[in-house]
Amino acid sequence: MDIGELKKMLKKSTAVLILDNGEPSIVVVDYNTYKELLGDEQVSASHSSPSGSSDLSAPAGELELLERINKDILALKEQIEEEEKALED
Repeated sequence: MDIGELKKMLKKSTAVLILDNGEPSIVVVDYNTYKELLGDEQVSASHSSPSGSSDLSAPAGELELLERINKDILALKEQIEEEEKALED
């Protein structure tokens, strides 16, 4: 996908686009936008199992994706810290 096209799409947006090997992989949007995208479907902030306890299990693919996102965020934070240190010197 063309970087110019991605920039144009995100220019007036509050969304965050995460690239994986230079290709769009994940888009992070605010909750209200997400609800609008889902349309009439109801979104529940918490899910409960029949016994009333929280169901914390998630599909393996989803956990892998979350783990990858967290690693990307950590790498970006470290990169920002390094760039800030370089600016201070």
